[in-house]
Amino acid sequence: MEEFKPEVDIEGGKNKGLNEEVFLQFFGSAVVGAVEWWFKNGMPLSARVMAEQTGALLDRNFE
Repeated sequence: MEEFKPEVDIEGGKNKGLNEEVFLQFFGSAVVGAVEWWFKNGMPLSARVMAEQTGALLDRNFE
């Protein structure tokens, strides 16, 4: 999650006032949870689809 730190904007917009560390921990846990779900369910989606979708979800919240 360190690589996302420069992209976190907690000074304005929808993330204004959020704690940076809580923000990063939340999304880090979400990604790990999604990957865990993927493995536990027999990888029902391709790795490419998982990467695209988790990337899209992260992008929505880091904008």
